[in-house]
Amino acid sequence: MAAPRAVPNPHKLIWLQIMSTVDNKAYSLCSAEDLSSFGYFQRSTVREHLVFATRTSSERCPKGSRITISLKEVPYLLHIYRRVDGLCGIAITDQAYSERVAQTLVTKLAAGFEKQFGNQWKKTNADQAYNYAPMQGLLQEYANPNQADKMSAVQQNLEQIQQIMHKNIEDILARGETLDNLLEKSSDIGEVSKMFHKKAKKNNQCCQLY
Repeated sequence: MAAPRAVPNPHKLIWLQIMSTVDNKAYSLCSAEDLSSFGYFQRSTVREHLVFATRTSSERCPKGSRITISLKEVPYLLHIYRRVDGLCGIAITDQAYSERVAQTLVTKLAAGFEKQFGNQWKKTNADQAYNYAPMQGLLQEYANPNQADKMSAVQQNLEQIQQIMHKNIEDILARGETLDNLLEKSSDIGEVSKMFHKKAKKNNQCCQLY
């Protein structure tokens, strides 16, 4: 009798990141990515926009909050857990990915990072590249939320992740801020990507990142 075929994983977990947001200024500590669903020549632009989105969002989320943010005009969600001490765990997934699993993941991500590096990250005043080896493993382990959810129910106290706020990325901006202005000023976005963004917006292309 033939073995049953494996069910394809319809979900996408494309990005994990740890950031320091002690003084409402976000600095990247480490990240892992799976951008294989994007074309090779798109990936650098996508990467720049994801870093911009994570930095912009994590700086504006209240401490002690869990927020799911819809990225404008692209089918991805930003799952953020900003701890009271300013350590921030972030995952970017497709829209159908389980919020509970995503928040379990970013909680585990931040706790593991703290266990390995202690509080030295609090002195950070620039982007860093901590060698947090388990991050890539977590990216693979949680790629399929349906499988990860079975582990989460056993390993995680789910009561602590019930309160998740839902926002569009524009909802978290301060009065007078716009994504276009922030993107134009951002050092995360290269000149080629900024030019591409302006051209895409001018042509009203739905594939633009913002």
